Amino acid sequence: MNRQIFATALIAAAAFASAPSFAEGLAEYQQTPASVSQRSSAEVRQEAIVAARQAAVAVDAKSKVQPQVKSALTRTEVRQAAIDANRAGQLPRGELSF
Repeated sequence: MNRQIFATALIAAAAFASAPSFAEGLAEYQQTPASVSQRSSAEVRQEAIVAARQAAVAVDAKSKVQPQVKSALTRTEVRQAAIDANRAGQLPRGELSF
């Protein structure tokens, strides 16, 4: 209980100590200048779409991203296999199973 009261008092004291500097305007703020773009938002959006399409097609050999693999099973077959494995007790359960 004493720790909690001490921590609360310390936070309150720090807040009261810093309040006058903000009230008087002594705190220094860095204002960043507004940036002006040379391109329109439509051009930027179009470039992003083209880049996303190229990234989806071309996978670098040095990249750790694997290309998408098409499955031979349908979604219903995968769900049925999961249901069967669960009923057979083949799926791990609990924190210690991983």
